[in-house]
Amino acid sequence: MDNTIQALQNLYVALGGALTDTYENIADGAPVANLVIIPDMINAIASVAGNIATSAKTSELPAVTAADNGKVLKVADGAWSVGNDATE
Repeated sequence: MDNTIQALQNLYVALGGALTDTYENIADGAPVANLVIIPDMINAIASVAGNIATSAKTSELPAVTAADNGKVLKVADGAWSVGNDATE
């Protein structure tokens, strides 16, 4: 059975973090694997979750309206875009 810190470390890893990650502003830059205070672990989770949120914002779908009915969604220059067909 995991203790609270181990459970929070598991969550940190599940969110894409590594136990070797460090943050200057958390526990004087100690690796996440060495964090022993719950608020430090929560702050590390907040940091990795913030990176996920930022990444998700850059991959958002474009806004569409009823005027876009019949158009297709495609990737152009690494971003989602709306076009009339797959070649446009």
